[in-house]
Amino acid sequence: MVNQYARISGGNRALFEYANRLLEKDCEVRWFVMPPRVKWTRPLQKLRTFFDEPTIEPAGKVDWLANKIPIEILPRKSEKWIPPADIFIATAWQTAEFAKNLAPEKGRKFYFVQHHESLWGRYKNQAAQTYRLPFKKIVISTWLKEEMKTHYGQSADVLVTPVNREVFQGTTARNNDTPRVLMLHHDYDWKGFADGIAAFRQTQSEKPSAKLVVFGEKLKDPTPLFRDAGFEFEYHYRPTQSDLRDLYSSADIYLCPSWHEGLGMPPMEAMSCGSALVTTDTGGSWDYAIHNETALVSPPKDPESLGNNLKTLLHDEGLRKRLAENGKKKIEELDWDANCDRLLNIFKENS
Repeated sequence: MVNQYARISGGNRALFEYANRLLEKDCEVRWFVMPPRVKWTRPLQKLRTFFDEPTIEPAGKVDWLANKIPIEILPRKSEKWIPPADIFIATAWQTAEFAKNLAPEKGRKFYFVQHHESLWGRYKNQAAQTYRLPFKKIVISTWLKEEMKTHYGQSADVLVTPVNREVFQGTTARNNDTPRVLMLHHDYDWKGFADGIAAFRQTQSEKPSAKLVVFGEKLKDPTPLFRDAGFEFEYHYRPTQSDLRDLYSSADIYLCPSWHEGLGMPPMEAMSCGSALVTTDTGGSWDYAIHNETALVSPPKDPESLGNNLKTLLHDEGLRKRLAENGKKKIEELDWDANCDRLLNIFKENS
């Protein structure tokens, strides 16, 4: 596998899960990361200044996931360090572009598409071009399959990413006198954080006891967020998996205001831990967010509608409990072992 970066994200969490589980199924797995665009600062990373070879972060050194495979950071974009393989997996448009000229012995090329990156990335045209490359496409949602077919004439196999229920498991029972609404902060506009704040603000006059809880990995100091929101809220910076599970399990409602998502792991993890979901129609959410059955769904970029759904759940405990129970069951339909077996079959059928 070749990835664009190794920092915390839902997509990276899923890729690491596949890599770890394929290793357990007697596959030999190597994980490479593209060279950085900024100057290295850590001592280990400075080694690339002196040695023209990948920097290796050992297994078990990812603080947000127990990675079982060392991370090999490439010093520059060259196939020199890519070993011969049966399968080569690109995981983002930059890695697909890197892969297009690799020699055949580097492996049959697969493209794990986790978002329609040409919708939001800085290099929209370059991203779009990679979707037309003659790689076997694997997508993580029904929506992405339709995007690949509609915009690029490409067929794809769908592997909806499961939640790791060994980690993200909770109960729908809540005993909060103060309802807790959990939301992710991200600085990408399309993550809709400002819309989520606007939606929550609508509830304050009718449900002043409701408490907003935010987690994220972009800002260590949340003061700018408090200033922009006009009020303070509980904030958690870079929670570990166990800390994130505890946050999900403490939340009555998970609020997802994104304009679009390839799938959306945080909402799914929250559902697995017993939170009721209030979300926008992100595209990727089609596979788990069914309006009035497993979630309350509003149009994207519509904070008023999102806020109305949030107020509905804050006032209707019976509906909140029903959606939470149905949502949890929906997430439990997905299974990591089944996905890994199917992924191996896709490799065999297309190699």
